[in-house]
Amino acid sequence: MPHASPVTPLEGFDRAWLARVPIVSLSAEPDASELHDVERAEADRNKPRRRRELVAGRTALRRALRAAGWSGDRPLLPGEQGRPELPQGFSGSITHKDGLVLAVAAAIVDGRTIGVDSEVLGERPRVGIASRILRPPELARWKAGGEAWPDLLEYFSLKEAIYKAAHPHLPRYIRFDEAEIAADGRITMHLLHDDGPLHLIGRRWWEGDRLISVASCRAAP
Repeated sequence: MPHASPVTPLEGFDRAWLARVPIVSLSAEPDASELHDVERAEADRNKPRRRRELVAGRTALRRALRAAGWSGDRPLLPGEQGRPELPQGFSGSITHKDGLVLAVAAAIVDGRTIGVDSEVLGERPRVGIASRILRPPELARWKAGGEAWPDLLEYFSLKEAIYKAAHPHLPRYIRFDEAEIAADGRITMHLLHDDGPLHLIGRRWWEGDRLISVASCRAAP
């Protein structure tokens, strides 16, 4: 997937697009020209660092939604738990890490929703989180593979994307051990309550030291 283009189609996800927008430094003024007037006013009510994140996030989400077919005629304002309220008929998700915002959006087909996460490898591996985020088969496979931090980060990131994709169908906190990722990438949900069933697909890839994960979810018949 080319890194230079700000909006690209997502391979393997029907009618889905990925947009990238850098977060400008505190010494630069963020470009809010693509935002709705109401969104600009909302951003201006925040402190400078948060304002830059909001401007970049809404710009990225708007670009992805427009690529997916949205007219762009209304503001995308914070809704439940700070998530942006999306236009009817569309799904979307935002993530930001180390100066870059990523947003995915797609027209909803067969009730399928989408989520994205981004992580950066970093200099300090946090392998101690393994027992909290991996189910027993995942943990055994990770240990057999040498307990590499990048491998563990792949589980963490894809599960974050899974929970974002599943939230419209299951608006509650989902534990890490409620999702299991097989060696071939297949996703099985082990929901603790009488929820679902949910059908999920996911993809993850590296761009240098940055990991990007995308998942989509629909309620299984």
